[in-house]
Amino acid sequence: MKIVPGFAVAAGSLFLAMQVAQAADIRRLEPAPTNNSPYYNWSGFYAGVFAGGAHGVWTVDFYRNNNHGHAEEGADGIAFGIYGGYNYQFANRFVIGAELDLGKSTASQNNNIFDNDASLAKFGVFGSVRARFGYTFDRLLLFGTVGVAAANLSNNIQKGRNAGEEVVWEDQVKAGFTAGAGVEYAFTRNWIGRGEYVYTDYGTVTLYNRDGNRADFRNEMHLIRAGASYRF
Repeated sequence: MKIVPGFAVAAGSLFLAMQVAQAADIRRLEPAPTNNSPYYNWSGFYAGVFAGGAHGVWTVDFYRNNNHGHAEEGADGIAFGIYGGYNYQFANRFVIGAELDLGKSTASQNNNIFDNDASLAKFGVFGSVRARFGYTFDRLLLFGTVGVAAANLSNNIQKGRNAGEEVVWEDQVKAGFTAGAGVEYAFTRNWIGRGEYVYTDYGTVTLYNRDGNRADFRNEMHLIRAGASYRF
C-alpha cells in the first residue's frame, strides 16, 4: 500500500519535468524580440518623377534713346522631370536630406515694350541641388527645402529687322536661388507620393544692343508639382 503513493509522486514529478522541458523548447522556437520601431523610417535613398505647372514671371526694362519701357508679364506652362536624393531620420522624428532634380518647362511670354518692340522670354531645361529638412508623423512627412538652381533661359527684345535695336540672349544658362515646401506620404515601405511648391529666382540679366541701349530681364519661376518616388 505504501508503493502506490510513492509511484504517484514519482509519476507526478516526471510529468512536471516533461512540461517544463516542453515549455523551454517552445521558448527556444519563438523569434527573439527586436528593438524595431513600429513607426515608418524615412532614412534611405530614393528616386522618382514629377509633373506639374510652371508659372514664369518676367520683369523687363528697356532703355532706348532716353526712353524707358517697362513690362511685367506672367505666363503658365507645364513642367516635368526626375528627382532623387537621400533622407536621414533622427530618433526624435526630425529628417534631413539632400535632393537634386532635373526638368523642363514650357512657360514663355511675348509682350510689347514700346509700340514696335516686343519682348520674348522663356524657360527651358532647369535643375537644382537642395537641402531638405522636415518632421514626420509616422508615414506623413512635412518638409522645407532650400538650395541653388540653374535654368536654360532666353531673353530677347526684337524690333523688326533692325539688328541695331535687337537684344538677343538665346539658350543661356543662369543660376539662382530656390526654396519651397511640401508634403510626402509613404503608401508602402517603398512607394512615396509627394506634393510640393518651389519658388526660384534666377536673378537679373542685363544686355546691350548694337546701339548701346540697355535691357534688364528679371526671371522668376513658381512651380507646383506632384511626384512619385521609390525608396531603396
